[in-house]
Amino acid sequence: MGLPAKIVAVANFKGGVGKTSTCAHLAMSAALDGYKVLVINLDSQGSMTSIFGGRVADEWGTVFPLLAQHFATHLQADNRLRAARGETPASLDETLTEALKLRACNLIRKTHWPNIDLIGAQLNLYWAEFQIPVWRMQGRSWKLWDALSDMLTADGVLDAYDIVFLDTPSALGYLTINGLAAADIVLVPLGASFLEFDSTGRFFDMLHSTFRSIEAGENIAARALGRDELAFEWDAVRTVLTRFDGAQQSEMAALMQAYLGRTMTTQRQDFTALIGQAGEQVNGIYEADYRDFNRETYIRGRETFDATYAAFKRLLLGVWRRDELAAVK
Repeated sequence: MGLPAKIVAVANFKGGVGKTSTCAHLAMSAALDGYKVLVINLDSQGSMTSIFGGRVADEWGTVFPLLAQHFATHLQADNRLRAARGETPASLDETLTEALKLRACNLIRKTHWPNIDLIGAQLNLYWAEFQIPVWRMQGRSWKLWDALSDMLTADGVLDAYDIVFLDTPSALGYLTINGLAAADIVLVPLGASFLEFDSTGRFFDMLHSTFRSIEAGENIAARALGRDELAFEWDAVRTVLTRFDGAQQSEMAALMQAYLGRTMTTQRQDFTALIGQAGEQVNGIYEADYRDFNRETYIRGRETFDATYAAFKRLLLGVWRRDELAAVK
């Protein structure tokens, strides 16, 4: 199509809603459909990395060096301005100096899926949540929320893939903010229970207030300098009902659908034994051995995820079509 990859962030700060499994199965479905997929694990727990058989030694195999490089580049630009004013430049520490030597291609690893590549995660990635605010104090004009998207664009990653899936942490920290700011499409999995509905509502409230606050801070300077104002926008935001039990949760699901309207997909991702076992064995349902299940259980498990992907693909194709039409105007 000649268009850059669409970035899809799967996010919710409520744990246990099927965020990682939904992200993994959508990535696998897209790969089976012929798309070239990159999965980026932003969650230091590394569950997505395990699903795809990844091994990451330390934070230097995660997205951390991309974020560090973005700040280092900003600091270098600031130092040029300092030098022009006759001021002492800020020093780049060893971490920033090393990060400048890396590119996204140094972090991307092949997986056992032919069409899926991976930038993995491990526990040390959590250090970014402490390091980023330190960098922010050193460079207050650094646009930290643009770090991931800028680096993926600069390194040509978005031209090399069709879809990039981001598995975000179950918290609205700096890594999640980077993922959501980079995303074109935001998917929010949740279960059909009051607690998950309530928590997801709070997630949207925090999402709104966080990005509204960033916009407000940036636009004070933008208006003073006559620049375009910052506005965070997504092609689509959708909630996806997961781990659904139609016998017990239909009424709650109908209530949630009425409240969320078009924001919630009409597809309900049923919970079946196939999905449960895939999680226990740390793999995807498309890797499950059909001989371990009776025919009905296996077919039902496949059908519910096939339907979830079909709904996602309709959304994705609509977004791509809109971009194509905009490009020819």
